[in-house]
Amino acid sequence: MLAILKRVEGQRVRIFNKVLKTDSLEEEPYRPERDAEIREHLANERTLLSWVRTGVSLLSVGFVIERAGALAGAMATGAQDMVSASEFFGFALIALGCLTLILGSVQFFRNRQMITEGVFATKVGPYMVIVGGSLLLAVAFVSYTLT
Repeated sequence: MLAILKRVEGQRVRIFNKVLKTDSLEEEPYRPERDAEIREHLANERTLLSWVRTGVSLLSVGFVIERAGALAGAMATGAQDMVSASEFFGFALIALGCLTLILGSVQFFRNRQMITEGVFATKVGPYMVIVGGSLLLAVAFVSYTLT
């Protein structure tokens, strides 16, 4: 995808090109049919950044939990059970963070295509995977700490 800048009444406005079949820069750039389309593309980019922020946060917390368990295991002699639990929860959060990044990217490109085509069909599957995974981890963590 190519992006060009166009001056509209003294302001710089980003216009998104469709994928060029010939990869030539001399073809006419894509002009949105609706004024709101540019705002929709920008909102889609902000949503992608939210997915990335969530994924990176899950990754970071996962790394902290895994390393904290390893540190506790090195300091205490009988903490092998705690180390294995922290490794499990840490790696599970890391996996959930990676999955969040992948699903967010897929949603971004899917929504970008639909905005360009002027259609929208919502899918709740990616959201439910992340929510379900988070809830499963929360229930597992609570049950582990209560036992």
